[in-house]
Amino acid sequence: MKPDEAHLLQALCAVRTPDEMRRVLGDLLTRSEYAALLKRWSILCLLRDGMPQREVARRIGGSLCNVTRGARLLRGPRCASAALMERLEATTDSP
Repeated sequence: MKPDEAHLLQALCAVRTPDEMRRVLGDLLTRSEYAALLKRWSILCLLRDGMPQREVARRIGGSLCNVTRGARLLRGPRCASAALMERLEATTDSP
């Protein structure tokens, strides 16, 4: 990992709240890049919830190719996004 990448990742890990992350991402990304990131995350969440790929594509307004890519990613044993979703669920489900 390059030093610049490590520094960026370390900085992102230091973000404390969703509002702060929104502001940081707003500084780093264009509106269209942020919208694309949100769309990708939404695709993964809907697929993980069991929604069929074609329905996800219709609901999100994205291409079936992007949805298929997300489904393939989630099927992988090393999908960091799926692990993150599980961790988030565990923290929101606990009392």
